[in-house]
Amino acid sequence: MDGLGAAASVIAVVQMAQAVGGALVEYYEGVKSARDDIQRLYNSIKNLESVLRSVDDLPRTFSINIQASLENKTGTLSLCKAELDGIKKELDAFSKQQNHIGKLKSLIWPFKKKDVDKLVDFIDKHKHDLMLAFGVENLHISLRHHGILEDIRSEIGAARSEIGAAQSDKERSQIIKWLAKSLPDPSTEHDIARKKFQKGTGSWLKDGDSLKIWSKTSNSFLWLNGGAGAGKSILCSTVIDHIQEFCKQEPNVVVTYWYIKFDDSTTQSISNIIRSWIKDICSNRRDTPQTLKDTYALCNHGQQQPTHEKMMEMLKCVVGGFQDVYLIVDALDEYPKTDRYLLLKTLKEIHQWKIDSIHIFVTSRVEDDIRVHLANMSERNVFDNCKWIMVQDPNITEDIKKFLAAKIDSSEYDIPTSDLEEEVVESIARRADGMFRLAALQLESLKPYQTIFEIRKGLNQLPRSLDVFYRRALEEVFEGHQCYVKIALQWIAYSARPLKLVELSEAVAVQTESSPYLEEDRKLICKGDRFPLVDMIPSAFVTIHIYESGDPSLPFKEKSYIRFSHYSVQEFLQSTRTSNGPVKQYHLQESNGLESIAARCIAYLLYVGSFFEDSYSGLPDVHNRFPLIYHAVLCWTYYLQRLEILSNGSFNLVGNLRELASLLMSGNQATSTNHDAWKISQIICKDARRKIPYSATTLALAQYSFEIEIDSSIYIPCPLSWASHHGLISLVKLLLRDALYDISPSNASREFDLGSPLHAAATGWYFSERIVTLLLAAGMNPNTSGGELRYPLVAATDKNKLEICKLLCEGGANLDPGWGVRGETALQVACRKGYVDICKYLLEQGADIENCDFADDVAKHDFLDSLMTPLLLATKHRKLAVIKLLLVSGADIEAVYNGYTPLQYASEAHDVQACKWLLDSGSDVNHMTESVPFLTLEFPWRFRWTTSWTPLSRPFRVYPSFYPNDDLLVITELLLKAGADVHAKGGPWWKNGPMATTIVFCLECTRNLPESTEQREKHVLKKTLDMLLHAGAGSGLEGAEVLSILGGRREELKEERRELLRQREMNTRRSNDRIEEIDRFINSYDDAYNRVQEQQEKERKVSMRGVSTGDGVENEELSNGELSNRVTSLSL
Repeated sequence: MDGLGAAASVIAVVQMAQAVGGALVEYYEGVKSARDDIQRLYNSIKNLESVLRSVDDLPRTFSINIQASLENKTGTLSLCKAELDGIKKELDAFSKQQNHIGKLKSLIWPFKKKDVDKLVDFIDKHKHDLMLAFGVENLHISLRHHGILEDIRSEIGAARSEIGAAQSDKERSQIIKWLAKSLPDPSTEHDIARKKFQKGTGSWLKDGDSLKIWSKTSNSFLWLNGGAGAGKSILCSTVIDHIQEFCKQEPNVVVTYWYIKFDDSTTQSISNIIRSWIKDICSNRRDTPQTLKDTYALCNHGQQQPTHEKMMEMLKCVVGGFQDVYLIVDALDEYPKTDRYLLLKTLKEIHQWKIDSIHIFVTSRVEDDIRVHLANMSERNVFDNCKWIMVQDPNITEDIKKFLAAKIDSSEYDIPTSDLEEEVVESIARRADGMFRLAALQLESLKPYQTIFEIRKGLNQLPRSLDVFYRRALEEVFEGHQCYVKIALQWIAYSARPLKLVELSEAVAVQTESSPYLEEDRKLICKGDRFPLVDMIPSAFVTIHIYESGDPSLPFKEKSYIRFSHYSVQEFLQSTRTSNGPVKQYHLQESNGLESIAARCIAYLLYVGSFFEDSYSGLPDVHNRFPLIYHAVLCWTYYLQRLEILSNGSFNLVGNLRELASLLMSGNQATSTNHDAWKISQIICKDARRKIPYSATTLALAQYSFEIEIDSSIYIPCPLSWASHHGLISLVKLLLRDALYDISPSNASREFDLGSPLHAAATGWYFSERIVTLLLAAGMNPNTSGGELRYPLVAATDKNKLEICKLLCEGGANLDPGWGVRGETALQVACRKGYVDICKYLLEQGADIENCDFADDVAKHDFLDSLMTPLLLATKHRKLAVIKLLLVSGADIEAVYNGYTPLQYASEAHDVQACKWLLDSGSDVNHMTESVPFLTLEFPWRFRWTTSWTPLSRPFRVYPSFYPNDDLLVITELLLKAGADVHAKGGPWWKNGPMATTIVFCLECTRNLPESTEQREKHVLKKTLDMLLHAGAGSGLEGAEVLSILGGRREELKEERRELLRQREMNTRRSNDRIEEIDRFINSYDDAYNRVQEQQEKERKVSMRGVSTGDGVENEELSNGELSNRVTSLSL
């Protein structure tokens, strides 16, 4: 029997074990009286199955002795199979009997306890025999193949070296940096969880079958669920460490994880989760997939973030080639419920890709929406797939006991006797109901007790639930502190980022009723590292963390920040359980909390403004005097924006918040009440924007720590533009109603980024349509210039906002109003970006399809896309849908920019479909670029001359990102079939070189390819060269000239090689890489030279025999049919 036969026998026993296991599951559910016996037998058979599966780790060829001992009639495998077969028949017989009778409500267990004992002993004995047999075989294999292990270690080392080399690649580094932009570091939360981990806990999960099977099963999904405070995050961190340790010697395995935190909105983002996964996986790859490169380029080379669809494409691509990819997410239930279905849908989509290497692990409480979504992840039986694991007794109780014992031993607690310690541990573990959080609070409540009597009395009075604990803690807050505590709880719950203690201590003292908004005698006096506010808030509610950063320029010496100690705290404060009763004053509602915080931020700005008036000399170190200033400046817009989003744009400014906002935004001039607060806030915000991405959310979340730079020439945006851009409908209405704005053209144009209110609204992200409607109704001119993109219609087009484009056009916007920052009209922007719907609409409205006028105020820009017609732009940027629309609409196919036609741009971009359409439309296949002047990027005011190109030579124009592919072959074939002249000259290609034909351009490409170029790409260039030669590139009189150029270039390269050799002799450390590169290049020229020479020789012989036509040269005017046959025969 061969190795395959042995493996097949093992598989047969495994299948029988699975069948018996499935039958036992059925009996377990139907026979309650025998569940212990069923569970023992099930576990024994599953352990046998696990041992049998280890055969997958052995070679397919077993030793002769091992095969014989396993396969003969008295061998282990045969005996195991026979015993399992007997068990299966017995179970099936009773099951069929029950089905036949049809009267029994439950199954009848066919085995007595002693029978089960014998079966378990029999199976365990043969399991150990198998383990011994496989162990002996593994020993022989190890001794025979020690050298192979050394090779494997070498391969692992080589793989790691390749990954390290890939990580140093510049483009790769830029892509990873782009993916990591503004991402929180999940390792921070992981470290916090590991610090809470108690040695010895979680072993039931780490060593259990469920996790093992999940980690080895293809396309597996595992959900760990449990109640509040059950320690799920700590268990998740245990799983992460276990899988990382398990896989650390595997270079082809990657683990990536994410912790969702209820009080950190940056962790509550699907985009952040997926980008983090892509970043981690890509960092462990040996290469950078082309999909990532393409998406990076599509997103303006990292200046924009990809769409959800693009991120999913990247994730699906980047996992390819890995043996295993572990995706781990903690605390799904802490993701906002309103958007949670999107996260669950994303996880389900990933699972439904059915990629074998992906393993997903998530944790959460059993929320209804989570349960429903995850229940249908797989059709396989839960016992085999291990989809769900519930954190429950008895496993969790034992972990809680270990946790309590360790806490007591840490000298924090003084319990007189060891017997009492055991009593405390047992009593609390029994009452904790599986919640670490409740157990910790119960133990903490015993701290004040000193005698055995007091401790036992305290044990009997322990609260039985978290609610009781939290309610009791709030009832004990001192009356004089209640106002501070209520405000502090609002800030902790809804602040844009966790607050530092010094910030929160300042925030709770701000009042919003009238000026002064912060009185010195209301401030909490902080002495050194002690903050009175910490003592006022119940200790069970909050924890203090230390902000760890390597940045020595942080503005606050104090690095502590405050957060809720557990998700259950915020849930309790927001629940209906606190809306009535003795603690109702602490009840939290998000809208009320955000209004309160926003009002206090604005009041604080007005308060700070009163200290500066027109003098800004103290601004650079303003944070030293006013600790809350950064948060107030960068976050007040964010809080109002959140209110607008929560109310779907129906939020109304009322009361103190309305009055404060009116004061802050009442124009740009200081008054007796606003004291230049608007200017000061914008100076700080403007300075932050130079260092932090510009949006209300990113500004709010930033740990802004830079010293303020005062710019005397700074332009302060008008409040209406600010409110319009950030989607603050309530503020826009307020400003329009009370005429608190200046919409003169000079004011609209002075702020480069935001510009006019309409321009600002068009570039915003929230409620743009409604705000544009309000502004147009108020009489705003849609043709007023100002802002980064100059005109509202151009700005709306740039953001792909079709509905706003329609509103502006209906409001009288000029379709060709002038020039944006790139000098483009709205139609040109839409064509460049590929927004086909907007292109279609603008053309229907009468936009000029050939507009490409030159504007004096644009000449200073490096990017002169304004000089290109819409069709030229679309072909240059490969926007196929737009190209098709423009061709149908009658665009000029021979329009020229810098001497280049649309066909030349399409061929350069290797855009096969665009080339087909343009050729079918009649484009000139032999258009020669004229030598015309154009502005250089290095020296915008100097002109240089373009190189001459034809559509056939244009595809060989080499950029750093040039990678030959099959498209190059197809385009070359298309152009040759369409009559492209293979003898047309362009160039010069190299310094002082001659004008040359396409064959030379093709050869020169090989030198510019990076060393890492795949063999396939080199093969493409070789086949392209073959195609050109078969099309006659080396024939006729022009062929003789080509031969001369090839020979001359070859001699130049040889001279360059000799010079390198001389340099190497002078410097022995010099690398041989360049010499090897030139050797390869010379060989390419040698091969081409010889082939052209052979072609010339054949023509000479034909001419001498009198077969050739005309002057003895082979007919150069090949018919389309002949050329087509030649080219097609060479296609890949």
